[in-house]
Amino acid sequence: MLLTAPRRYVFTVLLRADKSEFYSLSFLFLCVSYLATAGVLALVVHYGVMDETFHLVYSKPYVDSGINLTTLYHHVPPTGVSSHLWFAGWMWLMPTITYTGLRLTTCVAILLLACVMYLSLSGIGTALQKKVLTASAFMLASPYFFLSVSAVMTEGPSLVFLFAGLLLLFISRFEHLGFFLLGCVLLGVATVARFYFIPLLPALLVVLLLTDYKKHGFDYQRVTCRRLLFYGCVCLGLIPLIGLILLWGGLTPPSFNQLSDLKSGVGFNATRPISVLAIIGAYITPVVLVNTGWNSRLWPPIGVALAVALVLVVCRVNVFHTTALGTTVFSGLIEHGLFWIREKSGSDLLFCLSLFAVYSFTLFSLFIVVRHAVDFIQLDRFADKGMVFSLAFVLFFVLVQAFVGGNHPFFERYLIHPWPFMGYVLVGLFPRWFNVRSFFILATYTGLAVAILVG
Repeated sequence: MLLTAPRRYVFTVLLRADKSEFYSLSFLFLCVSYLATAGVLALVVHYGVMDETFHLVYSKPYVDSGINLTTLYHHVPPTGVSSHLWFAGWMWLMPTITYTGLRLTTCVAILLLACVMYLSLSGIGTALQKKVLTASAFMLASPYFFLSVSAVMTEGPSLVFLFAGLLLLFISRFEHLGFFLLGCVLLGVATVARFYFIPLLPALLVVLLLTDYKKHGFDYQRVTCRRLLFYGCVCLGLIPLIGLILLWGGLTPPSFNQLSDLKSGVGFNATRPISVLAIIGAYITPVVLVNTGWNSRLWPPIGVALAVALVLVVCRVNVFHTTALGTTVFSGLIEHGLFWIREKSGSDLLFCLSLFAVYSFTLFSLFIVVRHAVDFIQLDRFADKGMVFSLAFVLFFVLVQAFVGGNHPFFERYLIHPWPFMGYVLVGLFPRWFNVRSFFILATYTGLAVAILVG
């Protein structure tokens, strides 16, 4: 009885609340539930999950010698430095902190940001509140969310910086210069925590340019000096990234290139964006399918998807296979699912049929999303800044992969970086997806997220 009383109280409050209170309270309840789960997993999951020990080792020099050109130059992991500075800061403040404590710092920080966001929701309309709620549900249900925040990994602190930056941009309404500047700085910090966030500030620049274009057309002489300061804030956010590139002579630290067989840096890889796009399409397929109204207009894309999928399978093209590391590192559900089918069944035919099914659904889902995106842009005319930012980020994220050279694979768990923006895009393109079917899919993703971490 004591355990059910708080739940009964929460649901009673939600039922009695008006729409505005319902969405904001639901947002808070959702965040608390997921982050409490993340905290529990941080306490019970065995140590050594993925590469947490590796990253802690390379955080200690910042504790011992501080932040200077020497420690930054001899940084080893290719993921940037902000996350390691996050770990180092906590180890400096609390020298006896354990793995569990470091894990919990990420969970608690994101929970505090969620509470601030809850307070900020009271000043906006219910339509935007609903969009924030559903996009947040999609973000938290990512199959790799708990892996990112419940273990000592660089993705966790990078999400803290990302959410803090986005929150400040939300509070600024693109009008308050101070909050906008702080938001840009935090997005810059997120970028040098995980380089997969490099599209953040370029996407923000697109928002500013399109906003001014709607107001002034091509007459940029009418743009005020104050408005130019907003563009300057975006440039300031790029300083951490530019500084590291100048110090290292590239996007990866020299020490990493000397110690690791994996090579990652600026180059050209025409197939990597195709793989990333296919992975994105595969993961959004369940949400797209349950929210697509079936009609005769869908038969042509279905036919095209089936035909292209058949050609890819016949030609033995597997864009989900990573050539580096084999199966020693968990890449993601699709790759290891296909690998399991091939190994356990011993049948190439079953593997090919599985790959054909994945390709077919992926191509169809991507076609639906692109078609809806074109229709949305024509109707909305870039009025929704969040949608513009999210679309630009996902597009840049895919395109940037063409310039990632070397043999370092794109693991499916790296989808945690574009996942928040994918959610906002889907909410905008399928405004009626606030339904039982969608939340059943998100509940399934949540189950997979727990299974990945504890399995």
